[in-house]
Amino acid sequence: MAATLLLDRDNWDLAVDATGNIAVATEPYSREQDVASECRVFQGEAWYDTTLGVPYLTSILGRPVPMLLIKERLAAAARRVPGVRNVVVYLTDISQRGVRGQVQFEGGATTL
Repeated sequence: MAATLLLDRDNWDLAVDATGNIAVATEPYSREQDVASECRVFQGEAWYDTTLGVPYLTSILGRPVPMLLIKERLAAAARRVPGVRNVVVYLTDISQRGVRGQVQFEGGATTL
């Protein structure tokens, strides 16, 4: 069973449990949160491996990019999470300042 630190959905920061300890998420939510995290990380932002992340600043935001390319970059990010297969990305809003949508995968889904 995979576990990850639980992030508050509103501010994407650590959350605490009822006893005041750092909260932990378990399956199936932990995998959904890990996919969302992978899709939200800007390339170069992960200090332990700067090759990870989506190239939002260099290749996506503020540029005329084919929607298919954005979907593929997000799907590739989702597939980096262990156990994630059959990824489908649905984009509902693309602007110069953001991307919104949903990443669905075998066994779960997460909102961007």
